[in-house]
Amino acid sequence: MKVTYVTVDPFRYPRVKKIAYSLRKFPEVKFDILVPRIRLTRHGGFFRRVLNATINYLALILQIFWAKSDVFWVANSPDVLVVPLILRRRKYILEYRSPWPLEVEREIGYKIFVWLAKFLERLALAHAWVITLTTSKLAARIEVFNKPFFIIPNYPLESFGKLTSNRKVFREKHGCHEDTKIVLFIGRLSYHEGTDLLLSTIEKVLKKADDVVFWIIGDGPLYNVLEKFSRKYADKVKLFGWQNYEEIPNFICSADVCIALGHKTSFSVFYNEEGMQKISEYMFFEKPIVACGVAESSEYLLVDEDEMTDGILRALRGEVPRPKRRTWEEYSEKKIIELFNMVCSGKI
Repeated sequence: MKVTYVTVDPFRYPRVKKIAYSLRKFPEVKFDILVPRIRLTRHGGFFRRVLNATINYLALILQIFWAKSDVFWVANSPDVLVVPLILRRRKYILEYRSPWPLEVEREIGYKIFVWLAKFLERLALAHAWVITLTTSKLAARIEVFNKPFFIIPNYPLESFGKLTSNRKVFREKHGCHEDTKIVLFIGRLSYHEGTDLLLSTIEKVLKKADDVVFWIIGDGPLYNVLEKFSRKYADKVKLFGWQNYEEIPNFICSADVCIALGHKTSFSVFYNEEGMQKISEYMFFEKPIVACGVAESSEYLLVDEDEMTDGILRALRGEVPRPKRRTWEEYSEKKIIELFNMVCSGKI
């Protein structure tokens, strides 16, 4: 049985590698990834980004139309990728990872685009053979379709815990001794990822605690803003930019508190530690976590945007409980095995 995974940018989606890792336990399943042949960057003004995205989607849709596989596993966002499979009457598993219409409404806003996104989402869910979810928070949105579904959280692999450097050595390498308190942020540097909140939070924390250093890992459209800001606080804010994934465990292990920021939106309630990889990676090393703009969870301290400073200070004082470590093998892989046992036996 050939299973082909389809997503717009598979190499920037670590979940694909995790799925491939787990499916190796099924010798009868050949797992393949459909690699887009055309990939235009989504930079520039609004109309250029829309045009490039449209070209990307149309090119990938044509690829999907001619692709051969027994089962397709398609990541939504955009849901339009299932259209050629519906026309061909092919079986597909829908990886429902986010409410695409709500994202379109936030990023574009034009009613015609929002209506189209809602139509395509309903179409994709209605024709899906099986639905997989990255978080239980999305389950309520698919109940009406009465489809078999499996919640497969986006937890890290057990191998994520492999460090390439000793914690003490790594901290000293970057100018931080053992008594320095490190607050870590990992994420895309953009407005939607709360970069503006990050700047104001850092300034407020540094006014109240002089033994704290902020480490920022990531890249994005606001990188230059962060770079200028970090020069203003040269000894207190260290901007590392994009880092190889193998280095991320070293940064998390070396931190004292980890943070996740975002503006509260209509779909914040759908994102918790199950679907947000960076939060589950913080959890892997059992670091106290302070977050805003996401769903409630017992694994982190959820605060309002204007409460981030107090939340971080509480975490630094040891008042925020440490989360439980969860791994892909312990939780997510079991669901994939359950799913494909049913697929291979013909039970679904």
